Amino acid sequence: MREVLVVIPARGGSKGIPRKNVRLLAGIPLIAHAIRTSRAAQTVRRVVVTTDDEEIATIARRYGAEVIQRPPALAEDAVTLDPVVYHAVTTLEADQRYRPDIVVTVQPTSPLLRAQTINRAVELLRSGRFDTVISVVEDTHLFWTRNKAGQYVPMYESRLNRQFLPPMYRETGAILASRRQVITPESRIGPRVTLVELPPEEAVDIDTHFDWWMAEKSLARRRVVLRTDGSHQIGLGHVYRCLTLASRILDHEVTFVMSSDLTLGTSLVRQHHYSVVESKGDPLETIRRLSPDIVINDILDTTSDYVDALREMGAFVVNFEDLGAGAVRAHLVVNSLYDSPVPLPNHVWGPEYACLREEFYSAPTKRVQPEVRQVLLTFGGVDQGNLTIKVLRALDEVPGGFQVDVILGLGYTHSEELRTLRPGLRRPPRIHHNVRSMSEYIHKADLVITSAGRTVLEVAAIGTPCLVLAQNEREMRHLHARSENGVVNLGLGHQVPEAFLVATLRELVENVELRREMNRRLLALDVRGGCERVVELIISRYRAFEKERS
Repeated sequence: MREVLVVIPARGGSKGIPRKNVRLLAGIPLIAHAIRTSRAAQTVRRVVVTTDDEEIATIARRYGAEVIQRPPALAEDAVTLDPVVYHAVTTLEADQRYRPDIVVTVQPTSPLLRAQTINRAVELLRSGRFDTVISVVEDTHLFWTRNKAGQYVPMYESRLNRQFLPPMYRETGAILASRRQVITPESRIGPRVTLVELPPEEAVDIDTHFDWWMAEKSLARRRVVLRTDGSHQIGLGHVYRCLTLASRILDHEVTFVMSSDLTLGTSLVRQHHYSVVESKGDPLETIRRLSPDIVINDILDTTSDYVDALREMGAFVVNFEDLGAGAVRAHLVVNSLYDSPVPLPNHVWGPEYACLREEFYSAPTKRVQPEVRQVLLTFGGVDQGNLTIKVLRALDEVPGGFQVDVILGLGYTHSEELRTLRPGLRRPPRIHHNVRSMSEYIHKADLVITSAGRTVLEVAAIGTPCLVLAQNEREMRHLHARSENGVVNLGLGHQVPEAFLVATLRELVENVELRREMNRRLLALDVRGGCERVVELIISRYRAFEKERS
């Protein structure tokens, strides 16, 4: 059975979506998708379009299909596809003495059909075990129908959760493939039938405007790799940002590529139910196997060799907070923390490009109260300079009736020193670990004391007055932790004299007007719009890249 004929039926009188077969879907006419897919199938020898419409015929020829003129009698609304396909086959047999072994009906309303699916159907028929192959999608639900009396009656025996119901399959209309011998004016289905189950995205059949929207969304879907890691040493900030990005690009197929040795990060991503592919050593081969359209790196500095290798795969490369040599070679570098020493066209920077955790987008903003009743200390996942201890000692010398909360990260290694210090303080702090709702703590606080990292951007989203002690020289370069943004930044924490720290804390606790001005400036940053800006920027730059490449 070598001769495989694809017949694409396409009449001009569609009612649900007028002229839908010639309307542009993802840049080309709807019928062109079916023609391209059919011609790409290795098992197919000929592709014909049967139509009554001259415009459809012109487009079909333009995309490489043959055309058979359909008689008006076969273009009426009530005519099924069986006589239409039979007419196309017998016309070829009579006019060209061409007799196919297998005839595959491919509907133009299934633009997401894959060439591999056509090949599968053909191979099932070639096996000799079947006469007909029909494409279906699994559609198991609690179905109801109407009986002859017009009453609604269930089509199930007992109400069960979906996973316990017997499977049900719905024809997609994408493919109906048959051996030539069973094709008649009345039927294309032989006695031995099997089904080819399609994934939901491939099973889209355009009948309504909503179906069209779904198909357009699916055709615009791209493969996105998020390359990031998290551990006790490097913290989880990069992972949380990638999780936020992933939640904003659900239109696309998202996969995380992460180091297999750093299980803290991989377990967090899996808790959020995203696909994770673990890599040992160099991740390039792992990424290559995924054939990504876009690679987003949130791993700090990259090398030019690494970025060039991604570009050679054909990927659009986006890097976050990259100060390495790879930043020059990436298609886009987004930096909410640092500015660029050279105004490169592929770099954007500033707090307006912050990607906060999801919880901060719905959190209420802070209204400054006259008295400070609650102070929050949080120095990131590691607190390498042990600034928590230094600030607790300073706060102990500040008058006031406030309570102190301390949030410790997963990598904090000074717990024993903190445990020893706590009982001797005038205000023993409440210690919190592995906090899930940071926005709640920030909003309840009247003053937040933290390092110069991403937490400051989270604080800015809520507007709680903030004092910053930087952990290292890299943090000193951060753009957002500055007085013009409403932040009191004392510089490198280990260099700040204790007396100066105490005096600054006292001023912040006692000066409500200062805290109100800090609140006003923090909220003026509008960091809540950052993730939306970043996603729009990535997608728009990618589309321009895709257009230029094509």
